[in-house]
Amino acid sequence: MAELQTTYSNTIAAAYAGMIANGETGNRITRTCETAAGIGFGKAVYRGANDHGCLLAQTLAGAGSEAAGNVGTGTITATPTISAGAKIGRYTVTLLATSATGAFNVTDPDGIVIGTGKIATAFSAGGVAFTWANGDTMTIGDQAYVDVTGNAFLGISIATSGQQILTGQDADEYQQYDNVPILTSGAIWVTAGGTVTDGAAVHVAADGDFDTSGIPLPGWVFDTSGADTNLVKIVKR
Repeated sequence: MAELQTTYSNTIAAAYAGMIANGETGNRITRTCETAAGIGFGKAVYRGANDHGCLLAQTLAGAGSEAAGNVGTGTITATPTISAGAKIGRYTVTLLATSATGAFNVTDPDGIVIGTGKIATAFSAGGVAFTWANGDTMTIGDQAYVDVTGNAFLGISIATSGQQILTGQDADEYQQYDNVPILTSGAIWVTAGGTVTDGAAVHVAADGDFDTSGIPLPGWVFDTSGADTNLVKIVKR
């Protein structure tokens, strides 16, 4: 029988990515890995294309439209640019003055104002970018919408020591078609993608680590502070 390990450290690591942090109440689900390259431990996981599937990446798209009762005839970008930081749902753009170059504000799906802009001037904030073009009689109170769709965040992948290692694959990830245990609430260890502080809202950076900017994870906060590449606890209670 082949030897799996012949050397041992004198100290045991306090934690590792994907390790459940403590015994507080949490919730777990299981989904099938659809990502061809696999899903690592302690990673943000998103809804897959198939029933009970999951993916490592989130894909978002946007569609622009105007409110049916508008006085003005201005049109918003039909396919707005959507990037990291955008929320799934409807963004509402409301004109604040009767003017061909009037100011407007933009609220996200949770009703939070993410910025202000002007008619006929490109707007970009909070992961959405568009232009609301001028039209006849642009009137205070006119509205336009940006509807963001995509695969929703599910939770954080939980580590396991029972994964079979396939040729050419990594030991610390779930392979395509594996069942992936996912923590939807509770406390878990992850890798920081920058300097983070206890109590700050959790986001997923472009490299998949956890930071204070990027894709927001609603309800999750850092439960410990740390620097880039440190193991830190995040929690949803």
